[in-house]
Amino acid sequence: MSRLAKLALRAYPPSFRARYGDELAALVEEVPGSAHTTADLFGGALRAWVRPYFNGPDGKRLRLQASISTTWIAWCAGFLIVPALYKALLDPAGPDAVAAVRGLMDAAAILLCVGWAIALVGLGLIVARVLIPALRSQRRRVLGPLIPAIVLAVVVGIGFLALVLIRPKVGQPPAGLFWALTGWLVAVVAFLGCLGVGPTVSLRRLEATTSTLRAPLFLGAGLAVVLSAMSLCSVIAAFLGRNATLFSSVVPVVIVLFVAAIASVVSMVSSAHGINAAHQK
Repeated sequence: MSRLAKLALRAYPPSFRARYGDELAALVEEVPGSAHTTADLFGGALRAWVRPYFNGPDGKRLRLQASISTTWIAWCAGFLIVPALYKALLDPAGPDAVAAVRGLMDAAAILLCVGWAIALVGLGLIVARVLIPALRSQRRRVLGPLIPAIVLAVVVGIGFLALVLIRPKVGQPPAGLFWALTGWLVAVVAFLGCLGVGPTVSLRRLEATTSTLRAPLFLGAGLAVVLSAMSLCSVIAAFLGRNATLFSSVVPVVIVLFVAAIASVVSMVSSAHGINAAHQK
Protein backbone atom coordinates (compact mmCIF):
# COMPACT_ATOMS: atom_id res chain seq x y z
CA MET A 1 0.00 0.00 0.00
CA SER A 2 1.38 3.41 -0.98
CA ARG A 3 1.89 6.24 1.46
CA LEU A 4 -0.86 8.25 -0.21
CA ALA A 5 -3.26 5.34 0.15
CA LYS A 6 -2.41 5.09 3.88
CA LEU A 7 -2.94 8.83 4.22
CA ALA A 8 -6.32 8.50 2.48
CA LEU A 9 -7.35 5.76 4.90
CA ARG A 10 -6.40 7.95 7.87
CA ALA A 11 -8.48 10.78 6.36
CA TYR A 12 -11.74 8.90 7.00
CA PRO A 13 -13.77 9.96 10.07
CA PRO A 14 -12.92 8.14 13.33
CA SER A 15 -16.36 6.50 13.51
CA PHE A 16 -15.91 5.11 9.99
CA ARG A 17 -12.40 3.82 10.73
CA ALA A 18 -13.57 2.16 13.93
CA ARG A 19 -16.27 0.21 12.09
CA TYR A 20 -14.90 -0.33 8.60
CA GLY A 21 -11.22 0.66 8.75
CA ASP A 22 -9.72 -2.85 8.94
CA GLU A 23 -11.98 -4.17 6.18
CA LEU A 24 -11.21 -1.23 3.87
CA ALA A 25 -7.46 -1.52 4.53
CA ALA A 26 -7.55 -5.24 3.72
CA LEU A 27 -9.46 -4.50 0.51
CA VAL A 28 -6.94 -1.87 -0.56
CA GLU A 29 -4.10 -4.33 0.06
CA GLU A 30 -5.70 -6.82 -2.32
CA VAL A 31 -6.23 -4.48 -5.29
CA PRO A 32 -3.35 -3.19 -7.42
CA GLY A 33 -2.17 0.24 -6.30
CA SER A 34 -2.94 3.05 -8.72
CA ALA A 35 -3.64 6.76 -8.81
CA HIS A 36 -7.30 6.01 -9.55
CA THR A 37 -7.63 3.85 -6.43
CA THR A 38 -6.00 6.52 -4.26
CA ALA A 39 -8.29 9.19 -5.72
CA ASP A 40 -11.30 6.99 -4.97
CA LEU A 41 -10.13 6.62 -1.37
CA PHE A 42 -9.81 10.38 -0.91
CA GLY A 43 -13.21 10.87 -2.52
CA GLY A 44 -14.71 8.29 -0.18
CA ALA A 45 -13.15 10.03 2.81
CA LEU A 46 -14.68 13.33 1.72
CA ARG A 47 -18.12 11.74 1.29
CA ALA A 48 -17.81 10.05 4.69
CA TRP A 49 -17.19 13.43 6.32
CA VAL A 50 -19.95 15.23 4.41
CA ARG A 51 -22.59 12.51 4.82
CA PRO A 52 -21.56 10.25 7.69
CA TYR A 53 -23.61 7.17 8.51
CA PHE A 54 -23.83 5.84 12.03
CA ASN A 55 -25.12 2.31 12.25
CA GLY A 56 -25.11 -0.34 14.94
CA PRO A 57 -26.12 -0.18 18.60
CA ASP A 58 -23.87 2.83 19.24
CA GLY A 59 -24.94 4.74 16.16
CA LYS A 60 -27.24 7.22 17.89
CA ARG A 61 -24.62 8.26 20.43
CA LEU A 62 -22.01 8.69 17.71
CA ARG A 63 -24.42 10.80 15.64
CA LEU A 64 -25.07 13.16 18.56
CA GLN A 65 -21.35 13.32 19.33
CA ALA A 66 -20.53 14.11 15.69
CA SER A 67 -23.13 16.90 15.55
CA ILE A 68 -21.77 18.54 18.70
CA SER A 69 -18.18 18.28 17.45
CA THR A 70 -19.01 19.61 13.98
CA THR A 71 -20.92 22.58 15.36
CA TRP A 72 -18.07 23.44 17.73
CA ILE A 73 -15.48 23.32 14.93
CA ALA A 74 -17.76 25.41 12.70
CA TRP A 75 -18.11 28.01 15.46
CA CYS A 76 -14.36 28.22 15.98
CA ALA A 77 -13.90 28.66 12.23
CA GLY A 78 -16.68 31.22 11.71
CA PHE A 79 -16.92 33.53 14.72
CA LEU A 80 -13.97 35.66 13.56
CA ILE A 81 -16.21 37.16 10.88
CA VAL A 82 -17.41 39.79 13.36
CA PRO A 83 -14.03 41.26 14.45
CA ALA A 84 -12.77 40.98 10.85
CA LEU A 85 -15.74 42.90 9.44
CA TYR A 86 -15.60 45.45 12.24
CA LYS A 87 -11.98 46.12 11.33
CA ALA A 88 -12.69 46.31 7.59
CA LEU A 89 -15.83 48.45 7.75
CA LEU A 90 -15.60 50.58 10.88
CA ASP A 91 -11.92 50.98 11.79
CA PRO A 92 -11.79 53.62 10.46
CA ALA A 93 -15.33 54.12 9.21
CA GLY A 94 -15.43 54.45 5.43
CA PRO A 95 -17.72 56.63 3.33
CA ASP A 96 -20.32 53.84 3.11
CA ALA A 97 -20.42 53.18 6.86
CA VAL A 98 -24.03 54.28 7.12
CA ALA A 99 -26.22 53.74 10.17
CA ALA A 100 -27.45 50.42 8.76
CA VAL A 101 -23.89 49.07 8.60
CA ARG A 102 -23.23 50.07 12.20
CA GLY A 103 -26.54 48.60 13.31
CA LEU A 104 -25.89 45.29 11.58
CA MET A 105 -22.40 45.01 13.00
CA ASP A 106 -23.68 45.88 16.49
CA ALA A 107 -26.28 43.13 16.12
CA ALA A 108 -23.56 40.71 14.97
CA ALA A 109 -21.46 41.65 18.01
CA ILE A 110 -24.39 40.94 20.34
CA LEU A 111 -24.93 37.59 18.60
CA LEU A 112 -21.23 36.84 19.04
CA CYS A 113 -21.56 37.30 22.81
CA VAL A 114 -24.73 35.19 22.88
CA GLY A 115 -22.98 32.45 20.88
CA TRP A 116 -20.02 32.30 23.23
CA ALA A 117 -22.41 32.17 26.20
CA ILE A 118 -24.20 29.19 24.65
CA ALA A 119 -20.89 27.50 23.82
CA LEU A 120 -19.56 27.96 27.35
CA VAL A 121 -22.75 26.55 28.89
CA GLY A 122 -22.48 23.48 26.64
CA LEU A 123 -18.82 23.03 27.45
CA GLY A 124 -19.58 23.45 31.13
CA LEU A 125 -22.15 20.66 31.00
CA ILE A 126 -19.68 18.30 29.34
CA VAL A 127 -16.94 19.20 31.82
CA ALA A 128 -19.20 18.72 34.84
CA ARG A 129 -20.93 15.55 33.68
CA VAL A 130 -18.16 13.72 31.83
CA LEU A 131 -14.69 15.29 32.06
CA ILE A 132 -14.45 15.68 35.83
CA PRO A 133 -15.70 12.12 36.53
CA ALA A 134 -13.20 10.82 33.96
CA LEU A 135 -10.34 12.64 35.69
CA ARG A 136 -11.45 11.28 39.05
CA SER A 137 -11.22 7.79 37.61
CA GLN A 138 -7.63 8.51 36.48
CA ARG A 139 -8.46 8.71 32.75
CA ARG A 140 -6.01 11.54 32.22
CA ARG A 141 -5.42 10.75 28.53
CA VAL A 142 -8.59 12.74 27.77
CA LEU A 143 -6.65 15.92 28.64
CA GLY A 144 -3.96 15.32 26.01
CA PRO A 145 -5.83 16.90 23.06
CA LEU A 146 -6.55 20.02 25.13
CA ILE A 147 -2.93 20.80 25.98
CA PRO A 148 -1.95 22.43 22.62
CA ALA A 149 -4.88 24.85 22.83
CA ILE A 150 -4.00 25.77 26.43
CA VAL A 151 -0.33 26.36 25.58
CA LEU A 152 -1.17 28.42 22.49
CA ALA A 153 -3.70 30.45 24.47
CA VAL A 154 -0.89 31.49 26.81
CA VAL A 155 1.38 32.30 23.83
CA VAL A 156 -1.33 34.37 22.13
CA GLY A 157 -2.08 36.24 25.35
CA ILE A 158 1.57 37.06 26.01
CA GLY A 159 2.04 38.04 22.36
CA PHE A 160 -0.95 40.38 22.49
CA LEU A 161 0.37 42.12 25.59
CA ALA A 162 3.79 42.46 23.96
CA LEU A 163 2.28 43.98 20.81
CA VAL A 164 0.30 46.47 22.89
CA LEU A 165 3.43 47.51 24.78
CA ILE A 166 5.57 47.97 21.65
CA ARG A 167 2.82 49.63 19.61
CA PRO A 168 4.22 52.96 18.43
CA LYS A 169 2.45 56.07 19.66
CA VAL A 170 3.86 58.36 16.99
CA GLY A 171 6.62 58.21 14.43
CA GLN A 172 8.33 55.22 12.86
CA PRO A 173 7.19 51.70 13.93
CA PRO A 174 9.83 49.69 15.81
CA ALA A 175 12.02 47.38 13.75
CA GLY A 176 10.62 43.87 13.50
CA LEU A 177 7.04 44.89 14.33
CA PHE A 178 5.73 43.44 11.06
CA TRP A 179 7.31 40.05 11.71
CA ALA A 180 6.15 40.07 15.33
CA LEU A 181 2.59 40.78 14.23
CA THR A 182 2.81 38.07 11.55
CA GLY A 183 4.06 35.53 14.07
CA TRP A 184 1.27 36.46 16.46
CA LEU A 185 -1.37 36.02 13.74
CA VAL A 186 0.05 32.61 12.89
CA ALA A 187 -0.18 31.68 16.57
CA VAL A 188 -3.81 32.87 16.64
CA VAL A 189 -4.70 30.69 13.64
CA ALA A 190 -2.93 27.70 15.23
CA PHE A 191 -4.74 28.35 18.51
CA LEU A 192 -8.15 28.43 16.81
CA GLY A 193 -7.35 25.19 15.01
CA CYS A 194 -6.37 23.47 18.25
CA LEU A 195 -9.34 25.03 20.04
CA GLY A 196 -11.65 23.49 17.46
CA VAL A 197 -10.08 20.06 17.13
CA GLY A 198 -8.79 19.42 20.67
CA PRO A 199 -12.15 19.36 22.53
CA THR A 200 -13.73 17.19 19.83
CA VAL A 201 -10.98 14.57 20.21
CA SER A 202 -11.37 14.69 23.99
CA LEU A 203 -15.14 14.30 23.63
CA ARG A 204 -14.63 11.18 21.50
CA ARG A 205 -12.27 9.72 24.12
CA LEU A 206 -14.71 10.48 26.92
CA GLU A 207 -17.40 8.29 25.29
CA ALA A 208 -20.24 10.26 26.84
CA THR A 209 -23.63 8.57 26.96
CA THR A 210 -26.54 9.56 24.72
CA SER A 211 -28.47 11.08 27.61
CA THR A 212 -25.46 13.22 28.56
CA LEU A 213 -25.08 14.50 25.00
CA ARG A 214 -28.70 15.59 24.55
CA ALA A 215 -28.45 18.98 26.27
CA PRO A 216 -25.15 19.94 24.56
CA LEU A 217 -26.68 18.85 21.25
CA PHE A 218 -29.62 21.25 21.54
CA LEU A 219 -27.32 24.00 22.77
CA GLY A 220 -25.17 23.30 19.72
CA ALA A 221 -28.22 23.69 17.49
CA GLY A 222 -28.82 27.09 19.06
CA LEU A 223 -25.16 27.94 18.46
CA ALA A 224 -25.56 27.00 14.79
CA VAL A 225 -28.56 29.34 14.49
CA VAL A 226 -26.59 32.15 16.14
CA LEU A 227 -23.64 31.58 13.81
CA SER A 228 -25.92 31.70 10.76
CA ALA A 229 -27.65 34.90 11.93
CA MET A 230 -24.31 36.48 12.77
CA SER A 231 -22.93 35.59 9.35
CA LEU A 232 -26.03 36.95 7.62
CA CYS A 233 -25.75 40.28 9.43
CA SER A 234 -22.08 40.50 8.50
CA VAL A 235 -22.70 39.65 4.83
CA ILE A 236 -25.38 42.32 4.52
CA ALA A 237 -23.14 44.85 6.28
CA ALA A 238 -20.28 44.02 3.91
CA PHE A 239 -22.59 44.52 0.92
CA LEU A 240 -23.86 47.88 2.19
CA GLY A 241 -20.33 49.03 2.98
CA ARG A 242 -18.74 47.36 -0.03
CA ASN A 243 -16.81 50.41 -1.21
CA ALA A 244 -15.03 50.70 2.12
CA THR A 245 -14.45 46.95 2.20
CA LEU A 246 -13.04 46.77 -1.31
CA PHE A 247 -10.87 49.77 -0.70
CA SER A 248 -9.24 48.50 2.46
CA SER A 249 -9.05 44.71 2.64
CA VAL A 250 -11.04 42.83 0.04
CA VAL A 251 -9.14 39.53 0.20
CA PRO A 252 -9.38 39.00 4.01
CA VAL A 253 -13.04 40.02 3.93
CA VAL A 254 -13.87 37.59 1.15
CA ILE A 255 -12.02 34.79 2.95
CA VAL A 256 -13.79 35.30 6.30
CA LEU A 257 -17.17 35.67 4.59
CA PHE A 258 -16.63 32.44 2.67
CA VAL A 259 -15.43 30.52 5.74
CA ALA A 260 -18.30 31.80 7.88
CA ALA A 261 -20.87 30.94 5.20
CA ILE A 262 -19.56 27.38 4.84
CA ALA A 263 -19.33 26.97 8.63
CA SER A 264 -22.94 28.17 9.03
CA VAL A 265 -24.30 25.71 6.47
CA VAL A 266 -22.28 22.79 7.85
CA SER A 267 -23.31 23.49 11.44
CA MET A 268 -26.99 23.83 10.54
CA VAL A 269 -27.04 20.60 8.52
CA SER A 270 -25.11 18.64 11.15
CA SER A 271 -27.33 19.96 13.96
CA ALA A 272 -30.45 19.00 12.02
CA HIS A 273 -29.14 15.45 11.61
CA GLY A 274 -28.30 15.30 15.31
CA ILE A 275 -31.72 16.54 16.42
CA ASN A 276 -33.42 14.06 14.09
CA ALA A 277 -31.36 11.24 15.60
CA ALA A 278 -32.10 12.43 19.13
CA HIS A 279 -35.85 12.13 18.53
CA GLN A 280 -35.59 8.63 17.12
CA LYS A 281 -36.18 5.69 19.43
